[in-house]
Amino acid sequence: MESPLGSALTLFFAGYLFFFLSSPSPANASAQLVDGVCQKSINNTECMEVLHSDPRVKSASTYILLAQVALDLAIGNAKDSQAFINNLLKSDPTEPIKQCASSYGLVVASFQSAKVEIYEDPLTANYDVKIAGDDAGNCETALNSKGVKYPELSARNHVVLLYSSIGDVITGQID
Repeated sequence: MESPLGSALTLFFAGYLFFFLSSPSPANASAQLVDGVCQKSINNTECMEVLHSDPRVKSASTYILLAQVALDLAIGNAKDSQAFINNLLKSDPTEPIKQCASSYGLVVASFQSAKVEIYEDPLTANYDVKIAGDDAGNCETALNSKGVKYPELSARNHVVLLYSSIGDVITGQID
């Protein structure tokens, strides 16, 4: 016959095993976070593609960890777009392209600032992420106001707006 202590230990370990097996794994927690974020972003499908393009997302089990990855992606994209615009400026130094070059300096700075702020002041990080999208919108407005058509640049503006939306959702969840 089992002692009361033995029965208690058996129940404890059975409960622990149930908790351990029923708790979400880090990958499952990450998938739930990403799914929730992308459903609230401006484009669920594009959001999923962007976030799942980085293998670090699989281990991002908190909003702060997911914000780090998303903002790294956003910064990399913004810097690449800034270089594209600076090269374009050499062959087309028109006012709309100059405005876009200026706007993308601000886009990069806003995403970089947001990454620093996610730890110290998530509300400011959220604001910075939104401003980055506004700056890309300013570039698109400058192009449209002068009838300038650069589909690749417009596509880049759209991607910044996507990153801004993703960052807005994520940073809005950080306590």
